[in-house]
Amino acid sequence: MTLAAERGLASWTVAPAAPADHPLIADFLATTVGIAGRKFAADSRDVAEQFDDALPEALVVARDQAQRVRGYAALHEPHGQAPEFLADFVFDPAAARAIVDDAVAAVVARFERESAAIPKAFLRSFIGPTQQTALDALIRLGATEEGRFIRTRKPLDDEDAEYLQALTLPGLTLLSWPEVIERGLTEQVRSLQFDTFLEHFGNMSKTPEAFAHHIESRSFAPDFSSAVVDEVGEVVGYVLGSTYTHLTGSGEERSAHTDYIGVRADQRKRGIGEFLLRKIWLAALRRGVSIASLGTDINNASKAHLLYARLGYVAVEHQSAYRIDSEGFAK
Repeated sequence: MTLAAERGLASWTVAPAAPADHPLIADFLATTVGIAGRKFAADSRDVAEQFDDALPEALVVARDQAQRVRGYAALHEPHGQAPEFLADFVFDPAAARAIVDDAVAAVVARFERESAAIPKAFLRSFIGPTQQTALDALIRLGATEEGRFIRTRKPLDDEDAEYLQALTLPGLTLLSWPEVIERGLTEQVRSLQFDTFLEHFGNMSKTPEAFAHHIESRSFAPDFSSAVVDEVGEVVGYVLGSTYTHLTGSGEERSAHTDYIGVRADQRKRGIGEFLLRKIWLAALRRGVSIASLGTDINNASKAHLLYARLGYVAVEHQSAYRIDSEGFAK
């Protein structure tokens, strides 16, 4: 790894993180304005969970002259037989370009070493304009854009909780997440998530192992998650949520965030997706959260973004997926 001291920035360093750095990373996330939002808490336990699948010594942190964490980069190990290595890049906007370059280069170099034994391996990073310096470094190292996304936001101040509570769909039943578990329907939800997200960008369909990891994680929000079943008790729609936190100049903004939502193909155009979103709004209001949010692939074949726009979700942030293929490395 190239050390910052060798780049003329002796007061800053880039080095692998240790568990003792998790509270420092949490503090960085909780206090730094101008970085992307997150679906996990700024808590050392949540930070540890986010990086529990990072390759050994593949989480690197940038520290300033006071040894405060001012950013991090991570390379996650691929799951199962998938050739995808996910990479994270989050830095304070004030971090010097040379520091960010070092961290990005360290992650890409690690990917190059790890990918040598995996056919058709590729690095993928979801990155937005708040991390332009890291994106510039990725592009110089050969990354190309492969998908575009938007994060949307909807204020809930004008929503009527009593109206949302009374909403029903003929012949269908809404189940809370505890009811989904009680009825033994989690595998049906997972299977439907797998099928519906085959239509979306990237490797987002959940295998049994990935699904279990997702719903058992600290970031999963059961009260923002539910399912709809038909007359015979089969799952025809679902939503899985989390709490999205974005730090602004006036403090933290938290929203009820929809991570995954889908409806069985033969049950579409019955208003199930809209119904599920409205029930999430109700759950948010009950928790005292006044904003709903979600992200979507702008090239989604189902054109879901048209529904979100009609319901009042407004684009507030654009993001792209960038990719580096191992086949591009010189052998």
